[in-house]
Amino acid sequence: MSSAQHVLDQVYSLAGIAALEAEPGVYAAELAAELPAAAALPELEARDAMLARALGQIDAMLVRAMKIRLEHALAGDSSIAPPTRSVFAHTIASYAGRLSLLEDRARDVAARGGAGDPRAVADAVVGAAQVVLGLRDAVRRGVLELARALARAAAPDADRRARDRKLDEPERRRWSAARRDLEAVAADPERMLAAAMAARMAALPEQLDEPEAERELSFADFLELD
Repeated sequence: MSSAQHVLDQVYSLAGIAALEAEPGVYAAELAAELPAAAALPELEARDAMLARALGQIDAMLVRAMKIRLEHALAGDSSIAPPTRSVFAHTIASYAGRLSLLEDRARDVAARGGAGDPRAVADAVVGAAQVVLGLRDAVRRGVLELARALARAAAPDADRRARDRKLDEPERRRWSAARRDLEAVAADPERMLAAAMAARMAALPEQLDEPEAERELSFADFLELD
């Protein structure tokens, strides 16, 4: 098991949630230590996939965290049954920026379940969601910044290869697409979630970047040639 995954796997109790809330950047730090160097295109694509997968693993952790939070927030309530609590937990990421929708649904379920104060039950659900989604944002922020930094660092080398006269045109075109995709990821790291890097590159218009202008030989160069 990787060290980064181990960080998320520790979220199986309130204490585990609190530990990650205290140091949300530890996941990205462990991930950075595990990512391989990437120079060739297949290596860049593999690293991109690892980063996208790391974001998905955060959401998997989020489901556990929401289940735990709901268990404690609704400890004295039976109006929202365990199956519905599970649905809320498994769909928690979809409520980011839409907590009013979760509140409405929780209140309706609580009312149908016979809650004495459906609004209070809904408030408890939303309160748990706010904390969990806040944790998601904090952990994701580190991974997204890592992806941004790596893409920004890799773009100049991709640009150099795209303009390298010694490479054949098909390879230069691929490097041009890689450079443009890396620049786009540096601007918006969540682009990684749209599709695999190879697919994103294939969707870009073909482009052959102009090679660097060859340096004109000076009089001193001619003397050295002699």
